[in-house]
Formats: sequence, C-alpha cells, structure tokens
Amino acid sequence: MSIKYRLVKRKNMSKDAGADEKLVYAQARTSGELTFEMLCKQIAAQSTASFGDVELVIRGMVSVATEALLRGESVSLGALGRLRVSLGSQGVATEEEFTTALIRKPRYVFTPGSELKKATSDMSMERMVEIVKECDKPHLE
Repeated sequence: MSIKYRLVKRKNMSKDAGADEKLVYAQARTSGELTFEMLCKQIAAQSTASFGDVELVIRGMVSVATEALLRGESVSLGALGRLRVSLGSQGVATEEEFTTALIRKPRYVFTPGSELKKATSDMSMERMVEIVKECDKPHLE
C-alpha cells in the first residue's frame, strides 16, 4: 500500500525566513472514505457477528470511552492505540491569578498502537500528479 501525496507551496516558517519566502512541502491526499456503515459491514463480513452487533459494540465502545475520558482516565483501545484528553492554558505569574477561564478547550490525543505504528513504517509514498484542466473560469493561486 502507498500513501498518496501532492506538493504544495507554503510560507517558510523558519526563524530567519523572509516575509514572502515559500517552500515546497508534501501533503497527504485521501483517496476516499471508509464510512461507519462500510466499516461495520466489513467487520461483520470477517466475523460471525452481524452488522447490527458490530454497530452496537462500536457505539457502546464510544459511549464507555467518552465516560472514561470525562472522568480523567486514558482509554486503551488494544492494538488500535490509546485515547486521552489534553489541555493547556495561558500562563500567569501566581497561583492566585489563575482562573479556569485561562484554560483552552480540551483536545483528544490519540496515540497509535504498535500495529498501526508498524503499518506506517511499511508504507511507500506515491506522488499524485495534479491534472490541470483547461476551462474559462478564473483560478486563484
């Protein structure tokens, strides 16, 4: 399997870069989406569970994981990885000055398990060639 990418020009974020300086970077491209329904169908096809059973278990997992995350626990998803909540805040000089209003919106952090990590090391890269079509509509760069 290969990961498809395209090249894009973006602002150079180096400290000593000029204001208008740009560099070329790789950007991953998706080739489609595996919907929740398709995921459930494929899992059901590879097991003795029905589509409804798979859907029920996954929705239950999300519900239980959400409750655990709200209690401040990290959630192990086995070979898939681990979920936890992360947050940050603005800094103040003293503890007395600190209020919860300084805390930024919490984020979910997913850490892939060993099988997913191994999958990325086995991936190859494939550049997608952008096809430019002639048309009479104006284009922005």
